[in-house]
Amino acid sequence: MPAIKKTPIAYFTEAPAVLEALQQLADKYDEPGSSHNYKKLVISDTLDGEGYQYVNLVQEGGGVLGIALVGYTYILEKAGIRFMRLAGTSAGAINTTLLAVVKEDKANKRTSSERILEYLCEKPFFDFVDGHPFAQRLIKWVVKTEHFAKRIKRCGLWLGIILTLLILLDITSFGLLFHDPMFEGVAITSFILTGIVLMALGFVGGYFGYLIQRLKNRGFGINPGKNFTDWIKMIMEKNGVNNIDDLEAVSEKIPAGLQLRPDVPIDKNLGDNPLKGLKPDITLITSDIITQNKIEFPRMWNLFRENKHEIHPAEFVRASMSIPIFFESHIIRDIPRHLPIIQTNWRNHLLLEPQDIPTAVRFVDGGILSNFPINVLYNPEVTIPRLPTLGIELDDSTPTDNTMNQADNLSLGAYIGKLFNTVRYYYDKDFLLKNSLFRKGIGVIKVSDYNWLDFNIPEEKQRELFVLGAQAAAKFLLEDFNWEEYKTARIIVHQQVNTSRKDMRGASELLTQSRK
Repeated sequence: MPAIKKTPIAYFTEAPAVLEALQQLADKYDEPGSSHNYKKLVISDTLDGEGYQYVNLVQEGGGVLGIALVGYTYILEKAGIRFMRLAGTSAGAINTTLLAVVKEDKANKRTSSERILEYLCEKPFFDFVDGHPFAQRLIKWVVKTEHFAKRIKRCGLWLGIILTLLILLDITSFGLLFHDPMFEGVAITSFILTGIVLMALGFVGGYFGYLIQRLKNRGFGINPGKNFTDWIKMIMEKNGVNNIDDLEAVSEKIPAGLQLRPDVPIDKNLGDNPLKGLKPDITLITSDIITQNKIEFPRMWNLFRENKHEIHPAEFVRASMSIPIFFESHIIRDIPRHLPIIQTNWRNHLLLEPQDIPTAVRFVDGGILSNFPINVLYNPEVTIPRLPTLGIELDDSTPTDNTMNQADNLSLGAYIGKLFNTVRYYYDKDFLLKNSLFRKGIGVIKVSDYNWLDFNIPEEKQRELFVLGAQAAAKFLLEDFNWEEYKTARIIVHQQVNTSRKDMRGASELLTQSRK
């Protein structure tokens, strides 16, 4: 039985670079005579009764790189920022869920991020690799082997060369054997070696076929993901979340004393209630490859069951982080497609008619379709923003020479990788291209030196990721974000959109009149 991991959270939170980041924030935003209250920091017009400022937050997926997300939210919370609406995919969905479920411990002055860190410090990440022992060893080897693909390619090349030389030697020695019996030993040795190589290749091919069949039988995934599901379920239940109702209750609870800053402009669209629509919620993104749709949990739970108690919310997180091949896809079976209420839900959510509703769905990582789901937090009806929508991106791209003609110099692996990234970032890039001002609220954590699938990542590397997240958050608050500029830009864009819509309606009316 593996030893229980119990790293103190101070190993992360008291890292010199993290303390330095907090001190830099205090130097800029503390009032004279105060101690780390960051009163001068203005990042939102929405406050609660204790003076905490509220923002919406979207978090990107990225495997074990998600540790950096916790470092980022740790700094935000320490700076007096709390979260209204939350959205995330894969690793981002994990931290999104935990921020909603694991509430801060006010008695011991521990933020949600600190409490989340406690759970992470108690969990060896390699426990999540819960497949066959051979698969576990293979994954460790692949992740730790530098330039793995190149080494495999080189081994394959040498194997081909050796096999070709042996076959040539077989032919040559067999021909010479008729002229001189002394070549008999050479011929026998050559035939034996060739036979051994061919048998080895046959064994490898047969075992590979067995693994492919096993992979198919296990939902095209190496690891069942049960260990992760049990872990996230345990955390939920320790924090009072046993079903969807509980999840909605904690994630949609309106903060006590919610209010807007005095003397801020009020959106006329809100009528007499300036707090209209200000309600927390969470959205976890996953991809259903059977109906080929992006699914948002918990909002769409009623596509698959009639009653909430039939699905545990831990399944939502498990569905979102189902990394293809690495984890088995998450399947929900026995969908009661014959029920009128289920048919209505499918029609309302996904525009599918009863004959198109499947009996089972198969979820893979939400990052396949939307790895940075900032679009789900956009409310086009708000004229004057009351709080910003912030985002955390995990940039794991390797710096390249921009002068190189990449189009003509892609390897097969790079080609597949770019093809995959083109698909999975389409939703998000399309939204940001059309709503570029949201870029002002996105902080970027540079994590190109770390492997997102290294579930055997050592503690010192985990701390480095946490520190990178903390530093990125501090930089964002110190240098990159200005609430007044963001708010003004949102107002201008909304006015431009309204003007464009009016022009289009006017043009449409003129066209209609001309046809009459």
